[in-house]
Amino acid sequence: MRSTSMKATRLWLTDFDANAIVKFDPASERFTSFPSDRGGAHVRQLAGRAGEVWGAESGNDRLVRIR
Repeated sequence: MRSTSMKATRLWLTDFDANAIVKFDPASERFTSFPSDRGGAHVRQLAGRAGEVWGAESGNDRLVRIR
């Protein structure tokens, strides 16, 4: 599991087995999952900047953005 912090209020991570990018909100202690719409996504890497996170779906040769 890899993670990157965009803001003090959010933590983003990858869930390789679930083909998803996950956001954790420490204030509410809740996880929100953003699963790929394609099977075998194999999300491995994340990069973020203010207001968005990018994930590399190495299994599908595409980048996805979540705002």
